[in-house]
Amino acid sequence: MQATEIHTHQDKAELAGDGPVPVAFTPNDPENPIAWSEAKRWRVLFVALTVSYTSAFNAAANGAVSSGFRKEHPDVSATVFQCSSLVYLAMLGIGPLILAPVSETFGRRPMLASLTLLITLLFLPQALAPNVISIIISRLVQGTFACIEGPIAAGVVADLTTKSNRGIMMSTFVLAIFTANSTGPLCANWVAQEIGWRWVYWIQMMSNGVCWLLCLFFFPETRGEVILGKRAKALEASTGRSHYVNGLDVHESWATAFRISCTRPLNFLFCESIVTALSLWVGFAWGVVFLFTSTTSHIFQKQYGFTQGQGGTVLISSFIGAFISWCLNATVQERLYQRALVQGAGKAQPEVRLYSSAVGGIVFAVGLFCFGWTARPWIHWIVPSIFIVVVNVGLFSVYLATYSYLGDTYESFSSSAQAAQSLLRNILGGCFPLFSTVMYDKLTFPIASTVLGGIASFFAIIPWIIIFYGPALRARSSVAKAMELAEGTTLRDEPEPEMVHVV
Repeated sequence: MQATEIHTHQDKAELAGDGPVPVAFTPNDPENPIAWSEAKRWRVLFVALTVSYTSAFNAAANGAVSSGFRKEHPDVSATVFQCSSLVYLAMLGIGPLILAPVSETFGRRPMLASLTLLITLLFLPQALAPNVISIIISRLVQGTFACIEGPIAAGVVADLTTKSNRGIMMSTFVLAIFTANSTGPLCANWVAQEIGWRWVYWIQMMSNGVCWLLCLFFFPETRGEVILGKRAKALEASTGRSHYVNGLDVHESWATAFRISCTRPLNFLFCESIVTALSLWVGFAWGVVFLFTSTTSHIFQKQYGFTQGQGGTVLISSFIGAFISWCLNATVQERLYQRALVQGAGKAQPEVRLYSSAVGGIVFAVGLFCFGWTARPWIHWIVPSIFIVVVNVGLFSVYLATYSYLGDTYESFSSSAQAAQSLLRNILGGCFPLFSTVMYDKLTFPIASTVLGGIASFFAIIPWIIIFYGPALRARSSVAKAMELAEGTTLRDEPEPEMVHVV
């Protein structure tokens, strides 16, 4: 649509005046991502899911390098090498506080096209690394660039779907991450065992190069505000009138944008009780994900005499559990949510998003207990593998429910709420592997898993509390209350209400 054609869709009274003119998508606007053809939307979603997969693969595969690298460098301990994973995951959480203003201003396409290239190139110093410091520094910088990949991919899902049908696609986005968390260590352990640890990085460099080409040639801009912002500039140039995009977060300066980007998620994390509770819950769960990633191969090597590659293959159980949970979400949780929409005349309470996780949290805890007490030489290895499946059935529901609930509760400010939980989640995900192997060896496998199961049992009460008391907690939240009042009695997909200023 040409910029000069936009005027035919603007309110005539506004155009006749002297004030700024709002720019918005018209019904069935071909430039509106929601109105794109089914084929185009699925193509873009495929690229976004590929980005999510490769990003999670990069985070999960690094642990497989440790054994081979330490054989060449016997002075490097497992804990020191694990710092290369810690800094990567920590920057996945910290990085969005720094890069968020850039991504919001310039859009999703330029960020993905540039950052995926830089991420690809940074595998070169890792593959050629002469010492552990080289790997740690390279992964720290790489994690800084990679921190935007997951949030942007999740944003693309939101761009191309409406609230009423977003559940399935968001669960598919989460499934891509869990698939990478299982196949990453699986593939990397075999590669490290058969052809050497350096090839773990070479292969990732090649796969990320493919991802960069997909972003470069098959990924258009999907952020509606950025598309409208270009329209507004074109209209200002052609008419001399000031135009603006309703709902676009505009700041006085980069310093203001940076300050808000850094402080708002921290305010959510420490001042919003709902965000604090869910962040601790999903942070612990994510720590267990990476604990399993780093210790499963070790446990099965020690208890059953598996090779490194065979031990890594057991992690396919994680994918099976996540896929089962994805199916349950599609057949049970989504039906409950759609029923709530009908009963609420198009508006569902956010707490409906937590129904599956209320059960999943319990399943998660039970799976941890059973895994620890069945991973014994006289019990067939398939039994603890089955309980890894059970653990991940619960884990998937916890992760998905956190994303969905925060998105529904905080609406326009959901990115800040998600950044808050991502910060804590990725830091804990990086810290857990630092002590996981030592913990399992010192406490023994049953006791170590019992400790984790006890913590998981404690956190399992969180969704039940929010389900019963969520409306009261949201009523005490100035942000959530403002979003609920602005939303009105129907579940809106466009346009979004003007945002209140929250810092």
